[in-house]
Amino acid sequence: MDVPVGPARFVAWPDPAKAASVPRWNRGFIVTGATLVALAAAGVVALVVTGFGSWFTIGLVVVFGLTACGLLVTSVFRGRMLRLVLAPGWPVLVVTGTGVATGGLPEIPWSELAFIGVLNDRPRTARLRAVPIFGQAGGLALKAGNGTVLCELGVRDGEALRRHMSDRGAASRIGLYGRWPDGARRGLVPVLLDAVLADEVAATAVQLLLAEASARGIPHALFEQALPFTAWKGPLLDPAWPSAEAG
Repeated sequence: MDVPVGPARFVAWPDPAKAASVPRWNRGFIVTGATLVALAAAGVVALVVTGFGSWFTIGLVVVFGLTACGLLVTSVFRGRMLRLVLAPGWPVLVVTGTGVATGGLPEIPWSELAFIGVLNDRPRTARLRAVPIFGQAGGLALKAGNGTVLCELGVRDGEALRRHMSDRGAASRIGLYGRWPDGARRGLVPVLLDAVLADEVAATAVQLLLAEASARGIPHALFEQALPFTAWKGPLLDPAWPSAEAG
């Protein structure tokens, strides 16, 4: 995080317990995923070389390896997303009169924000946690940083924001979309609020960000379902995205 330009109106520091445990759990997922991928690869080679086991057995090991690969890739991406909000000695979120910044992001001026959207996934997550196996897996994912309150900042020039960041891994998690008539590509910044903030602080941050957006005429919305959220933000990110009116 660069030092914000304007005086701070709101500063959200990470929850100490989450800031310590979430990266550790996610690193554990990465190590576990990499180990399982290696074991699956070794198992397939051993089965093929020795001729022991049927093609069905080999197929099962391959499926197991692909699942482990998914765990590994998801955990690596999640770790990079966490670096957008967690930086030693810096707050998770700072809101000023001139813009908004996070632990891993320089201050984004309000004029550079195309939208602020929030997905509250807690109701769906609560339902899934009641399902055997899925519930246990979801609980572990939450410990590793799978937040249930996702705030997404749409920036007018995602490429410029990426270039301004020193952490290239974190910068890679800023999604880039189609080019607009002004030549810029919109960027999408995922901010996992409740993954690293206390629940009450995350709720306050959401209310404040939406209020600031409203006061400045910045498109903003709160959703509890992913599909309507995607349909809303899509046309704001990509000029080629089919709008709801066109459908």
